[in-house]
Amino acid sequence: MAISLNTAFIQPSVAELNKTAQPLTPKLLSEDLQKTSVNLNPAAVYHPSDDAPTVSPDMEVIETFIGRPQAADFPQVAARHKDAHESLKLAFEDFKSALSDTFPDLANKKFGFTVEADGNLKALDPANELSASEMDQLNSLLNASSSLKTAASSYRDTSIELVAADAGWGGNLLGKYNLTKENFANTIDLAALFVPKGNVPSAEAIDGLFSHQLWRKGELGTPASDAAIVAARDAKRISEKV
Repeated sequence: MAISLNTAFIQPSVAELNKTAQPLTPKLLSEDLQKTSVNLNPAAVYHPSDDAPTVSPDMEVIETFIGRPQAADFPQVAARHKDAHESLKLAFEDFKSALSDTFPDLANKKFGFTVEADGNLKALDPANELSASEMDQLNSLLNASSSLKTAASSYRDTSIELVAADAGWGGNLLGKYNLTKENFANTIDLAALFVPKGNVPSAEAIDGLFSHQLWRKGELGTPASDAAIVAARDAKRISEKV
């Protein structure tokens, strides 16, 4: 049934508002209108005596993990990491120089390397330039250099110490991560640390920075790993005082 509404409002006259003695008699609805009236009635009737339903907004609990504070000896740890970086740089330069003399074709190809959990060095092929045989040869040559192997292991250990000493908020944000001997090889390419920077560092040089590699590939810490790191820091501090 279509209903047309006229928005014009006609003011009733005074005569129409006067009392009348004519009695009001209800008019019965036709059968069609009765059916329509039934359809318009609500399906449920609200009784004020009933308890009104309580509507509460949904609440979402968000837990935020901030991370550990920076260790008091962070400056000393950072200094040791810097020294390890310089030692590794010299050892890697010596290795590349010897490689150029003995295997110039291999030296001209782009390669990386890292330290595995057992302390062995592992060749990396970031540019997909090395064949399987070249990877095997490079692995053998890397591990044959005792100076490079020692410097790389020292750098790994001081890197783990540096991350553990830093805070999870502010500064370099290194403390947001959990760097271990087990995940170091999947996180840090040691050769990428020494990509020439130049006056205007390239994107490759910036990506090779220790902090940037950690940000891109590092394993984020958890409340459990964070608690373990803080406990180890406290234990170390206590042992040093004894």
